[in-house]
Amino acid sequence: MTQYQSIYRKWRPQSFEDIVGQNHITQTLKNAIKMNRIAHAYLFSGPRGVGKTTTARIFAKALNCEKGPTETPCGQCSRCIRISQGQSLDVLEIDGASNRGIEEIRELRSKIGFAPAEGKYKIYIIDEVHMLTDPAFNALLKTLEEPPSQVLFIFATTAPYKVPNTILSRCQSFNFRRISIEEMVEKLKKITDEEKINIDSSSLRLIAESATGSMRDAESILDQVIAYSENKVTAQEVRDILGLLPHEIFYQFFDNIINHNTETALKLINKLVKEGVELNKFVQDLIIYAHNASLLKVLGKDNPYSSLYFEADELDSVRGLIEKTEARTLLDIIEELKTVEEKMRFNQYPWVLLELTVVKLTHNEKKTIPQEALLESKSTISKKDIFTKDEAIKKVEKRPTLLEKKDQDEGIPEEKKAVQRDIGRGFEFEKLWPKVLSRIKKEKISLYAFLKAGNCVRIEDDQLIINFKTEYLFHKESLEKKENRKKIEEILKEETNCDLILKCILEESIAGESEVSDITENENITEEESTVGKLAQKTKKSNDGNKKEELTLEDILNEARDLFGGEISEE
Repeated sequence: MTQYQSIYRKWRPQSFEDIVGQNHITQTLKNAIKMNRIAHAYLFSGPRGVGKTTTARIFAKALNCEKGPTETPCGQCSRCIRISQGQSLDVLEIDGASNRGIEEIRELRSKIGFAPAEGKYKIYIIDEVHMLTDPAFNALLKTLEEPPSQVLFIFATTAPYKVPNTILSRCQSFNFRRISIEEMVEKLKKITDEEKINIDSSSLRLIAESATGSMRDAESILDQVIAYSENKVTAQEVRDILGLLPHEIFYQFFDNIINHNTETALKLINKLVKEGVELNKFVQDLIIYAHNASLLKVLGKDNPYSSLYFEADELDSVRGLIEKTEARTLLDIIEELKTVEEKMRFNQYPWVLLELTVVKLTHNEKKTIPQEALLESKSTISKKDIFTKDEAIKKVEKRPTLLEKKDQDEGIPEEKKAVQRDIGRGFEFEKLWPKVLSRIKKEKISLYAFLKAGNCVRIEDDQLIINFKTEYLFHKESLEKKENRKKIEEILKEETNCDLILKCILEESIAGESEVSDITENENITEEESTVGKLAQKTKKSNDGNKKEELTLEDILNEARDLFGGEISEE
């Protein structure tokens, strides 16, 4: 009875042309052989099952083939056959995980000086090299730096960051990438045609998607599916053996979340738990489904990603579903699912976490504003707020003084005053801002002066927004420093019991406005505050590259004396 050989062993590549998805590496190695530029050490890194060890074997055959060194090893000579079977005396494959100590490396070093038995090179392939201990790496270091001319090292690893830099710097590094789904489907199709397996393209795609970029995993899954299905492989059988749920389940779950059907969504989770579905895997697949739905929303029906993921009959249904919501909402759902998936890995009751997430998503009180209303609102705001330069100057000149404003406010009915309040937060900004300024003035006078240089102070979307003219760039940048920003936000939270974020905006200055603004807005600024502002401006000018004059020590002392009083002592 002939012993069965698994698909991934039977279909292991035997030449550079057979390697899937790593053309950037195979082409470099072939050119190195052609130009006789063979290095003494190579590092092959990348995920599992993408061809690192296989490429190392083919490279060894190319160097030690009877017709070689050659870019296309024959695979028929005795040397190539023995290398393929792992029986060559000149090509030694070492498992770094089980031979990781210093004694094994010392033994390897003692044999390096011997000449090759039959080929041109003596090649050491060390798999999972990152498993070697630090003493073992140190023992290998000197040999790796100056090996004999006939010795060549090939290291393979899935974790190159664990390899010491002293080793990395002595190797040519090649990064193997994950294999694309299309490339895997093409290779699987070739295998099934040769093996005469009846399988459709959708089943092959499911297998390729489940392999997550590993060709060896895809071939192992194919082997398993063939054994389960016997003669004909269908997409449903692939789903059954891999534990994949149909897209209809994801559609129902997604529909319940978008339409806020809490009870129905919880019943669906209960059904999955009773059927023994792995909820962690379910959430992972649901994230992929939501991701592709978001791509469909953003890129439209004709994008290549959605047409490959969704079946033709479900594409219209998904489009109808996502038209009910905004792209931002879809991204928020993905973020929530990603968060709960990370928590579920280490929780004994994962269904509880998933149910809580469903309740959170379906009871979201945040209302979606129709896009038409949003555009109309933006249009209204732009017409209201945009005015000409002359109108802006007149508007500033007509700005009432503080006493005039107080008289005007006394004539306004109370019900109209209430409109000016920030109803969502329960406080009046006109009363809040003077309190905040008063506290900042007591705690840090310079920070107070920077704030007074701003204008059009307001609260929008949990942000305290302050506008600055271009001539007050220094004040804006000073407020944006980490320690100053933190201080202001802490005081705001204490006064409002809300988390407000400071945002400074630089606006284009309007001719004539600066002088008027100084009269109207800064009329109550004390001499002390004014001095701080002047000192800040002078410091800014001293740092300006266009000014050759620098602020001297005498200038700084004089400004400090004017600000704080007292006399300057020479002692």
